[in-house]
Amino acid sequence: MSVKPKRQKIENEGEETKPKQKKVKAKKQKDAGYGSGEFSLDWDVDSYKTEYESDEHWDLRRSFMLAHKDRFEEDRLVCLAQTFVNMEFMGCKYPSATMLLVAELSKEIAADFRQKREQRLKRTFVSASDAAEQRAKGRRAAPVPSAGSPKERQCFGGGDPVDLYQDLRFDKLIVYLAGGRNCLQNSCNIANVKYEERASLDQPVSENTKYAELLVNNEVIATGQGETLKAAKQAAHKQACMTLQSHCYSIKLNASRDTIKVEKNKDGVNINVTKESADSQSDPKLDANNKGYRMMRLMGWTGGGLGRLKQGREDPVGYLLKSNRNGLGLTNPSGNIADYRRLIENYVRSDDIRDMQFEPTFSKEERTTFHQIARQFGLRSNSYGSGESRRLLITKKISYGQILTEVLFRRNPKFCERYFVHVPMQKAHLFPGHVADLELENVGE
Repeated sequence: MSVKPKRQKIENEGEETKPKQKKVKAKKQKDAGYGSGEFSLDWDVDSYKTEYESDEHWDLRRSFMLAHKDRFEEDRLVCLAQTFVNMEFMGCKYPSATMLLVAELSKEIAADFRQKREQRLKRTFVSASDAAEQRAKGRRAAPVPSAGSPKERQCFGGGDPVDLYQDLRFDKLIVYLAGGRNCLQNSCNIANVKYEERASLDQPVSENTKYAELLVNNEVIATGQGETLKAAKQAAHKQACMTLQSHCYSIKLNASRDTIKVEKNKDGVNINVTKESADSQSDPKLDANNKGYRMMRLMGWTGGGLGRLKQGREDPVGYLLKSNRNGLGLTNPSGNIADYRRLIENYVRSDDIRDMQFEPTFSKEERTTFHQIARQFGLRSNSYGSGESRRLLITKKISYGQILTEVLFRRNPKFCERYFVHVPMQKAHLFPGHVADLELENVGE
């Protein structure tokens, strides 16, 4: 039986030993299906700069590689960095998992780059004072493109204009996350898209389990099950909200947005700014702790007005506590309707998009007049609360398309402070700062 000799260690004193390369273990993460093990950090990022690459492209690619050098192996990180640059400057498309990964990794880098680029663009325009000075000297200043100009290009990196709705599954459907259980139906009605909830035609019906399905444009996008058909429809509705957020743009109001607060006192009218909007304040009277609320729920009431078409009153019948000898129909003589009308007219003519909130210090008759004035000026008006906490909210009507343009392309601070926007999965590479899902509140009520 032969015995293999042990391998002897030969020492060469004259030969210099190479230093060991530092290895790190990859951090646990979602990596679009690629595995990561231990890898070396002993490589130079700057060695990947090419002669034909512009400084702007290289700075962005270099920032990406430096930010994630300790998270990916060399070859893969170089590929991801090039993918990010291709998506940012040329609008290239890749598999969904790859695009979502790159969008998440480049969120802060892309936001910082776009902010710097926007500042550079601002410096290229002639300021108003310079333009006035040149006109006074008889020279014609270079025209500054207006915000509403039809020739305005909505594009990135000097490429072709971006079509927000290109290749989207539901075309121009935009989900507006307001109205609770009716948010999807209201959004479909605005986009002229057919919406339907019905009992499932495929699943068998049993005594204990009911099945429902939700259709958009005659296409089943979500199904649900429950002990009753109503519960099954609610489950399908929740699933449909998540599905549509992946394929459509979603918009939600910021609950802590600034609101113009109009309050009346003995000295006149005070106007301030508050972050407590009437439509974001809950009604403490009608909740699950209210006995009448529980009784009506047991009888099939699901919320809203009474009647087959929900045309009845929505609030309980209140009471009036009088502390004077004035008649019931007497309006407040100190209120000047002409001044209030002028106040609302100035609001319409301004570029302010904040809501105008009239506090409970105004009488019921005055709120009725405000509703009429708002309709005359094409404004939206709604009342919230009940009794002594009744408030009136007047809002400008802004299309969903304008909101997307102002937030995604122009990054208008007024709109960004007021609205949250979520982009569909196919557009995540264009707007990596808007990929986080929006929280759905009271969607099943």
